[in-house]
Amino acid sequence: MAFVEIKDIKKHFGCGENKVEALKGVTLSIDKGEMCVLLGPSGSGKSTLLKCLSGIEKPDTGEVILDGVNIHKLKRNETALLRRRRIGFIYQNYNLFEEFTAYENIVLPLVLDNATPDVEEIDALMEQLHILGAKDKLPSELSGGEQQKVAIARAFVAKPKIIFADEPTGNLDAASAAETAKLLRRTSKLFGTCIIMVTHDMQMADCADRIITIEDGHLHSD
Repeated sequence: MAFVEIKDIKKHFGCGENKVEALKGVTLSIDKGEMCVLLGPSGSGKSTLLKCLSGIEKPDTGEVILDGVNIHKLKRNETALLRRRRIGFIYQNYNLFEEFTAYENIVLPLVLDNATPDVEEIDALMEQLHILGAKDKLPSELSGGEQQKVAIARAFVAKPKIIFADEPTGNLDAASAAETAKLLRRTSKLFGTCIIMVTHDMQMADCADRIITIEDGHLHSD
């Protein structure tokens, strides 16, 4: 059984003359531990698909089944719990809290879930990402690459079953982007985590198990 099942999902925005059909019946299945990249031109529907998969947006029709759970049939508190415990997020602009240290940013998902962070385990994760020396630094004291590594560590800290990444290397130079691609691949395999990523960066695509192309709201190639 596939880990993620997307069944004929459709999504539109606006109405009348301003109606935009972002997704026009997308069906897809993804296995556990796969690293998948969503490619497509601006406006193709790839970011909307990512939001529907992660529960941020609700499709008009169709189903999104994550590890056997139809996520859009959950109650709001159940969805929040699912996203906090089983889903990780990595954003283009990092979304770090400027007043928190790197370590405090990383453990935030655990703190919000009233879980006690394992300091040794967090240190090992930071060392794996080569940011242990930045543990007590604020985001303003870190380079863009270091901030993205903190964001990656935060995404993995609760050991989610799936991570959604939206243009994770969009603000990085070529060298940092290449390193981030390799780190994501390695960390994904280490934890057996499924990654679904929207990107324009072919370095990220080169590290993926699958490249899925979306055009005009349709799955174009896989």
